Amino acid sequence: MSASALTGQGPTVVIDTNVVLDLWLFDNPDVAPLRSALESGRLHWIACERMFGELPRVLAYAHLQAKLGVHLSPAVTPLTQALQAMDSQAPGTVPWPLTRRDEVAQGIVACMQQWARRCERAPLCHYKCKDPDDQVFVDLAAAHGATLLSKDKAVLKLKNRLARLGSRVLAAKDSTPWLQSLASEGLR
Repeated sequence: MSASALTGQGPTVVIDTNVVLDLWLFDNPDVAPLRSALESGRLHWIACERMFGELPRVLAYAHLQAKLGVHLSPAVTPLTQALQAMDSQAPGTVPWPLTRRDEVAQGIVACMQQWARRCERAPLCHYKCKDPDDQVFVDLAAAHGATLLSKDKAVLKLKNRLARLGSRVLAAKDSTPWLQSLASEGLR
């Protein structure tokens, strides 16, 4: 399903870059239900251009290079499954099969491009994050009344404040009960 097909479907989420890494680089089992909800279109993921630009920069960090190499093995991972599915829908549009670390990074970026809808950068939120790099995520969630999924302690500390603006802040590892409550409400 393309990102444009998700418009207006399911709850709106903003996902910080570290969670994107958990979804498709680290294959963190804590976020497997979140990955499934995104890939099935049950969530409406929004991201501004700065977020799309941050992901490739982060994936180029030296300390992540060894982990990128894990996806070059013949083992099946959520990333390789996602890329195979995308390639079967539109052959040649994603790097497949993966033969180099830079292709793994491109594949993770392709996942974001597939499931996140681009939107304009939001105006500065009334509440400031102690980590200025994370302010863009806070701003976007606040502007759209979205659920912000993060691992960052500075972001998670804004939970009560952002709730006043109609936004929810969740630790990504704790997203499963929230997703289950959505399913029970019929938002499958």
